Amino acid sequence: MRKREERSVVFDFLKKGTEINTAQIVDEIEAAVYVHVKPYGFKKYGRTLHRFVSEDISQVIHFQSGMPTRGMGGLLCVNLGIRIPECSERVFQLKTEKKKYYHEYECTIRSRLGTISGKQETWYDLRKKTDGIIKNIMDEIDQYVLPAYEVLSSREAILKHRKEYPLLDNMSSRLMALEECMIYGHLGNIEEAKQLFERHYRSVVEDYNDQVKNGRKLYLKKGERVIFMGQNITAEKDGYVTSYGASHGNIDYLDELATNLGLR
Repeated sequence: MRKREERSVVFDFLKKGTEINTAQIVDEIEAAVYVHVKPYGFKKYGRTLHRFVSEDISQVIHFQSGMPTRGMGGLLCVNLGIRIPECSERVFQLKTEKKKYYHEYECTIRSRLGTISGKQETWYDLRKKTDGIIKNIMDEIDQYVLPAYEVLSSREAILKHRKEYPLLDNMSSRLMALEECMIYGHLGNIEEAKQLFERHYRSVVEDYNDQVKNGRKLYLKKGERVIFMGQNITAEKDGYVTSYGASHGNIDYLDELATNLGLR
């Protein structure tokens, strides 16, 4: 869903006779936020504000312009992310040197401004006053982001406190047991890693069996069609349809991962 913003200057014609330079406005917003968070150790790389904690854990604030081709021109959202190397790479011990910084999409704990404060994700309208947008962003970062980042600043703290920040973890919390497995493995606790891996594996198998037996419901509008596992379903009216079957790919991946990690 999230894509890298276009680096070229984009002019969006949002109202008749009105044009705005979105790149320039986002530059101004990001610069102000960067000054605000720089004392906390963040560095600026393009549209990404990044800092390392505990040497190699990344904490990210990323500015994403809406794509005009998708009808989102003139809008801005702010993505948030925490990257624990072994969780992203799926190895207990990395053999490559860390990069200068990491992108938000490389993180596994991810959210957006708006979501993290318990509302819907926020897309800021760049036609509005820039000072107001900056204040809104800074207020939410101060109240919700930095406090969470300060707590979740080590592997031990992430293992202990991650569940306390579900709104910062709304995109991959279903993988929590697997990611905790990776952290414990990195820390050398292989027995705990094995237990967490098998817990995640069982949940994936149970989900697979449920989809095979009971199917999964998809909402389609009249005339829409879905092709899945040899089924060709066209909705006769707006509503839910049921497709049966499931892909075994995730289970196969976990079987291979367990072998590579030495857990089986």
